[in-house]
This record gives sequence, structure tokens and C-alpha cells, in this order.
Amino acid sequence: MPKPDELIFAFKAFTGAMLALYLSFWLGLDNPYWSMATAYIVANPFVGAMRSKALYRFIGTITGGTAAVIMVPNLVNAPVLLCTAMALWVAVCLYLSLMDRSARSYVFMLAGYTVGIIGFPAVMDPAHVFQTALTRCEEITLGIVCTTLVGTIILPRSLGPVLALRVSSWVKPGIEWASAALAGEGESQAARLARRRLAFEAADTAVMAGQLAYDFTHMSAPAREVTRLRAYLVSLMPILSSVSQRVADLKRMEGLTPALRGALRRVDEWIKSGEAEGADPLVHELQELEEDTPDWPGLLRASLALRLEQLVRLVHQSRRTRQYVLEGGAAPAGPALEAEYVAIVKHAKDQKLAIYSGFSAVIAILTICAIWIQTSWIYGAGAATMVAVAFSFFAAQDDPAPAIADMVRSAVIVMAGVFVFDFGILPRVVDFGQLFLVLLPLGMIVGILVARPETFMTGMMLGSFGATQLALSNGYNANFTSFAEGALSLVIGLGSAYVITKLIRSFGAAWGAERLMRANWLDVAAAAEARTAPDGAALTGLMMDRLGLMMPRLAAAAAGADSAASLTLRDLRVGLDMIKLHREQWRLPPRARNGCRKIFSLIASYYRADPRQPAPPELARALDETIETLRHDPQEYRSTLLVLSGLRTSLYPEAPPPALNPQPLLMAEA
Repeated sequence: MPKPDELIFAFKAFTGAMLALYLSFWLGLDNPYWSMATAYIVANPFVGAMRSKALYRFIGTITGGTAAVIMVPNLVNAPVLLCTAMALWVAVCLYLSLMDRSARSYVFMLAGYTVGIIGFPAVMDPAHVFQTALTRCEEITLGIVCTTLVGTIILPRSLGPVLALRVSSWVKPGIEWASAALAGEGESQAARLARRRLAFEAADTAVMAGQLAYDFTHMSAPAREVTRLRAYLVSLMPILSSVSQRVADLKRMEGLTPALRGALRRVDEWIKSGEAEGADPLVHELQELEEDTPDWPGLLRASLALRLEQLVRLVHQSRRTRQYVLEGGAAPAGPALEAEYVAIVKHAKDQKLAIYSGFSAVIAILTICAIWIQTSWIYGAGAATMVAVAFSFFAAQDDPAPAIADMVRSAVIVMAGVFVFDFGILPRVVDFGQLFLVLLPLGMIVGILVARPETFMTGMMLGSFGATQLALSNGYNANFTSFAEGALSLVIGLGSAYVITKLIRSFGAAWGAERLMRANWLDVAAAAEARTAPDGAALTGLMMDRLGLMMPRLAAAAAGADSAASLTLRDLRVGLDMIKLHREQWRLPPRARNGCRKIFSLIASYYRADPRQPAPPELARALDETIETLRHDPQEYRSTLLVLSGLRTSLYPEAPPPALNPQPLLMAEA
């Protein structure tokens, strides 16, 4: 049953759509139903999301309409060339949309298929393409304004509290994962579930954070801090992974000292307390830990203490930032060492998918256009338009075919309903008030579907298809032949998109996850081969963004989510250690520098192959020899030794430790 919020939103959405339709009738616009359809497309339960989509839809419509006005009159006498130009325009806009993974990508997607909506029908009447484009822009603007005003004025629902709830929901899985990591149980079931949840949340809230600037709550001010909080969440993941591995290794070799056990316990208690205060004494305690014997356990203890210090600093800053985001007040300053281990929020750009999606759209549009031209089908323009729309809507998916199949089903349902309304109900409607009441039940159903994330796309398609296929205008003018031709073009267009997608564009979620994982491997290899140290914060943000994209794909494929997450975190630790080693190598003696070059080369080769296989033994020997070379002066080369030990434990977690001669090593902050 619908909830009160859903019913309120459904009524608001319907009211906005009917207000747009009424004003279109009053102004005498050519296609009033475009205003009604736009109102449902823009409608969103949250004001911030609705406002941002409204702005981007306006810009995209103006851009696409301008492109159609330029193309059609100049190329109308060369149909093949015109269809090719419009198909290429859709492909380029689709590429730009997939390269920009923010809410702003809607501008490019809409600019692409708007050319099809305006341009393909205008081929039959090119002299009026400017008027068609102008009318569409007017009616879409009217629909945008009406639904935005109604949604903003009448019981507006803010995005802020929802995002605040999402931010608060990070606390429990974060504490569970941290507690498991401090116990050396980072691969336990609880830790895996928490890790999966945080990886998904970090990626999923990115769009919401971008829409926050269009909201009207107190959270609009610290929108930048929400992004910063996401960066802290992303940065915690490799640190917790490293802490878990170090604790597990030291437990296995009985290398935990009483002082370090006490520090682990106090860090765990502080994290479970949920308080921001109390971080400074813990940081001071970790900095004061000393070691007398820098054997292999000593190096691991040194590395663990450094990671614990980073963990405490990061959790402390995360809690202060979260308090500011949720409650306001004075903005907290960033920690002094933030640049060393805090990620930069980056969005992975999958050029291969973007290019192939654009190519597939071109093939699909030109195929249906060829049928249209060869058969002189009068409603072929509608079919070509629907192909452009279908390929644009779901281009970001690895397999758009199921979503396009849902569009086909929605279209069939809509056409059945339109038939009943056009020939059974609308002939008896005599004024706008009766029309409002007649459409109200269906409008409420569509609005409830739009209000629910799991049925949002279905509701939007039913609303937009229903409004356009009803084709309401001033006066009843239903014609069965026109209805049948329009229904046929809609279903054939979407059906063609489905068939072509199944033939050339269906890859599956596992393929998408594999591609993302390989992109991470190439980044690690590039970090090893770089002449100068890359940006570690950017690498962390990029690889963790890909991990967030991988999680739902692997869940859909029902295989390998946890192993992929573990492997990605290991790869990230290797990449970050590579970057640190690049910075360290220039102050090392010649023999150690040569060892680093060999390590870089072997790691690059390993990651350009398949790092799911065991690392080569010659890489372990190169690491051990370089560590031994630097141990004559552990004070001078302490940071390099910690990096090398981190690489060895990441790449050879089950290998026996190297034999090292004891020497004193101070675990003070470098």
C-alpha cells in the first residue's frame, strides 16, 4: 500500500502535469501533451533532485533543438546523410554523457535524443522545423516550470534529511569493519558485509551530494563537506584493509607486544564509543611506541603503528565533519597530514563502454532509418525516435536489453490504456474538470511508481508514454488509423532497439566488473612504470570509485563480490606503496635504487598480466634483497623499509617471513 509521502507526491506530480496541460490549452500551443509528459519526466519526490533535473532538461532541450534546426534544413535533400548526422550527434552526446557521471550528464543525454524527437518527424516537413523546435522548447519549459513550482511550494520534501540518514548509516558498518580489522579478522562475514555496504554507499551517494546544492535545507551550505566526508570514507578502506592484514600476520607469528596489544584495545574502544574527543592521546601513544629489534615482526609492528595513527586521525576528522554536516556550526579544518592518505573523490571514466555505446546507437538508428527510407513508412520517424531514446536512456548499463524490454512492456500497457481512453472515455469528457477527474486515478498510480526507487523508471515511462500517446489537444480528435500507426511505430521502435541491443550490446554484469578490475590493474602498473610519483590521493579515489561500481555488478552476477573487494583493496595498497617508493628511491644508495627499479619492473609486468595469479618468486627475492640492503641504517631508511615490508605482505601474505638480522629501530613519526 502507498505511504502518505508517496500519495502526497503522486498528487503533486499529477497536479503539476495537469497545470502544464491546462496552460498549454489556454496558450493554444501545438502539442500540449509535451508539457504534460515533461512534468512527469522531471517530477521527483525530493526538491533538490527535481530542481537539478529541471535545469539540466531545459539546457539539454535548447541544445538539442538548436542542433536539429541546424541539421534538418541543410541536409533534408540527402536523407542518408541527414540520418547519419543525427545518429552521430546522438552518439557524441551519449559519449559525453557517459564521460560525465554527475547529474549534469542528463544535459548531454537529452541533447542527443532531442535531435531525434524534433529532427526525425521534421524530415517530412522541413520548412517548419524551427517552429517545431521552438514549440517543443516552449512546451517543455512550461512543463518544467509547472512541476517545479508545485513540487517546491506544496509540501516540499527536502533531500537533506534523506542524505543525513544515509550519512548516519555509515557509522554502524564502519565500526563493525574497524573492530574486525583491529582484531585481525578483516575477512570475517561481518567485515565483508560492512565493506560491501560502505563501498556501495560511497558510490551511490555521489549523485545525491551533487544535487544537494539545489536543495533548500541547512545542508545546502556544507555540500562540499559532504563530498569531503565521502572522501574520508573512501580513504578508510585501504587503511582498514592494511591494519587487518598486519594484525593477522603478527598474531600468526606471535609478534604482538603488550604495548601494541594495549594500543589496539584502546583504539577499538575509542572507535566503538562513537566520540570525536580522545583522539590526541591515542595518536601520541602510537607515536611513542618503540622497538628494540627490527626483525620482520618489528617492521610489521612499525607499519601497523603508522596505519593505526592514520586510522585514528581519519576517524576523528570524519566524526567532526559528520557532526558539522548534520548539525551545522563551525566547519572543521582538515588534518595536517590529510594530503598523505586522504583520497580525492574521482569518477572512473570508462571510455571503452562510452565509445561502444555510441557506436551501438549509430548502428541501431541507421538500421531503423534504412527500413524507414526503403519502405517509405509514414510513421518510421516515430520508430527511429524511440530507438534513439531507448539507447540513450540505458547506455550506462552493461546489458540494457532487460531495461529496454521493460520499456516495450510499458509501451504495450500504455497503448492498451490509451485505446480505452481515446475511444471509450474521452468522447464523453466535455470540460477540463472532467478530464482532471478521469485522469486522476491513473495519474496517482504513475506518481506512486515514480516515488519508489525500485519502480521509478517504470513510472516515468508510463507517465511520459501515456501523456504523449494520448496526444491531448484542444478538442477531441481521436482517429483509429493514427492511433494504430503511432502504437505500431512505438512498439517497433522499442522492439528494434531491444533486438539490436541483444545482438551487439549485451555483455552482462560480470563483464562490466571484470573490465573495472582490469582498469585498476592497469593503473597500478602505470604507477609502477611512472618516472615520477603519481598522485596517491587520486589513485585511491579512482580505484575505490571503481570498487563501488563493481559491487552491484558482482551482486547481480551472484559471484565474487567479496573476493573482488579484497583483491581491489590489496591492489590499491600495492599502488600506494609504489607511489611512496617512487618518492623514496632517489635518496637511497645505488644498490637499493637498482633494487627498486627491478621491483617496479616486476610489479608492472605482474599487473599487466593477471594479478589474480600468485606473484612471481623473483619479485619476492627483489623485495627481500632491497630490504636487507637498507638495514644497515634503519633510522635513515625507516620509511622505505616500511614501504617495502608493506609490498611484501600485500603480495605474499602466506609466504614465510624473510630472515633478517636484528638491529635497533625506533618507531617514531618520520
